[in-house]
Amino acid sequence: MIGLQILMHIPSTHRHELLQAFEMFSHKRENSPEHSGGCLNRNIFECIGTPDSYLWLEKWTDLKSLEEYMKTDRFKALLGAIEVLGDLNAIHKGELSELAVV
Repeated sequence: MIGLQILMHIPSTHRHELLQAFEMFSHKRENSPEHSGGCLNRNIFECIGTPDSYLWLEKWTDLKSLEEYMKTDRFKALLGAIEVLGDLNAIHKGELSELAVV
């Protein structure tokens, strides 16, 4: 599995709009890498201890699906929305492996 992390700073005045954008971008569209099963899940977290910081996390089945998605207008629109609402701090992608829970 592959993970995508987007770290952003969004002022509290735009928190509601960020959550609306998350809902909008979480809906899968037909004929997209997401719809074909590439994106397994998507979450957003508010970073405690760092005001107005958020972490957008996605889990993908494989690198090819994620890279196809990152070339789409939909992904570019997501990045544009983040820039309009606040600041994009970092984007990371990398391999994920599950750890056994003891």
